[in-house]
Amino acid sequence: MRKIILLILVMIISAVCSAEESCLTKKSITNQKFNINSKSYKFISYFCENKNSDEDDFFSESGILEVHAKNFNKSYKNVIGIWGMLNIRLDSWNNKSAFNYIMPAAETTEANIPIMIKNNELMVQCVYINQRLKNFMEAKYSYCGDKKIIEDGFGKEGFEDLFPEFYLYSIYNNIYFPESNEYLSHKKFDAFIGKIDDISFYRRYSSLDDYSSNKFTVVMVNKEKEYHFKESEIYQRMVGKTSSEGFIGLDIIDAKGNTTFYDKQRLLELLNKSTLKPNITSYIQQERINLYSNPNENEPTSMYLVQNDFVKILDVIWDKDQYSNVWFKVSYSSKKHGEIIKWIRGYAFNPWSYGEG
Repeated sequence: MRKIILLILVMIISAVCSAEESCLTKKSITNQKFNINSKSYKFISYFCENKNSDEDDFFSESGILEVHAKNFNKSYKNVIGIWGMLNIRLDSWNNKSAFNYIMPAAETTEANIPIMIKNNELMVQCVYINQRLKNFMEAKYSYCGDKKIIEDGFGKEGFEDLFPEFYLYSIYNNIYFPESNEYLSHKKFDAFIGKIDDISFYRRYSSLDDYSSNKFTVVMVNKEKEYHFKESEIYQRMVGKTSSEGFIGLDIIDAKGNTTFYDKQRLLELLNKSTLKPNITSYIQQERINLYSNPNENEPTSMYLVQNDFVKILDVIWDKDQYSNVWFKVSYSSKKHGEIIKWIRGYAFNPWSYGEG
C-alpha cells in the first residue's frame, strides 16, 4: 500500500512539474464562470511568456484554455490566440461562454461561437457573425452545422469551417443612402436584405440619421401583410457553404439572451397574425432609371423615374443564381399620369452609375 501511495505522489508531482514546465510564466490571465447544463464551469485563459514555439501551433501567440468543474478538468491549446490581426479569445456572449473571433480589416468581421458541453466534451455548432462592409453596412448572419468537438489545434482553420459563404453580400453591398434631399432625410425608408420564397425582408430606417447610426427595424412582408420585429439582435441564417438556397430563416435573440430559430413556416405564422398592410417605401437614387413593363431588360417603356422620386415597393424578384440581379415592382404617384405601376432594376436605390438612362 505504501508503495502505491508513493507511486501516486510521484505521478501527481510529475504532472504538476510537467504543467509548470510548459508554462512557467502566465500572462493576461482571465477567469470566467458559466453555468452550462445546470452545472458551474470555471474557464481560465492565459498566454505563456516562456512557451517554446511548437510546429503544431497555428497562432503566432497561442493561448491556453483550461476548463474546470466537478469531475471535469481539461486544458486546450491552439483554440485561442493571436495570429496577425486575428484575435480569438474566450468571452461571454448573451450570458453564454463563447469564442469571440475578431478580424479587423477593410471589412471587419466579428463572430461569436457559443460553447456547449456534451458527454464531457467541449463542442461548438453555431456561429453568429457581424460583418462591417465597405459601404459601412453592418451585416448580421449565422450558420449552424454539425456539432464539432473542440480539441487541441482547433485554431483559426477549425473556426472558419463554421463560417458560411455570405450569399447576401451583393444585396448588402448595394445598400447606400447618402443625403441627396433635405426633405427626404427625415422620411422613413426601407432597404431590401433578402427573400425566402414569397417573404421579403427589409431594414427600416426612420431617417437618414438613423441609417448613419445603424438604427433600424427588421420588417418582413408578403403581398398581403407586414410584420415588424421588436428585437434588435436578428441574424439571417445561412443554410451552408454549398447550397444555392443560401438564406433560410432568422435567428432571433431576445432580451434574456435566448436564441430562437424561425424557419419559413414560423415566419409565416407571425405574418398571418399581423394586422398591418404592406407599406414598403424608398426613394430613387439614380439620376434616371427606366421603367419596365415586366422584370425583363427587353421590355422597357418610354417612362422613367429620376433621383429623389419616392416609390412604394409592391414586390421583389431576386435571382438566387445571380445574387445582384434584383427587380422591384413599384408604384409611383405622378401628377400627370396618376398611379404608375411598373418594374425597375434593383440598383435604382443606390447612387452608383450603371449606364442606364
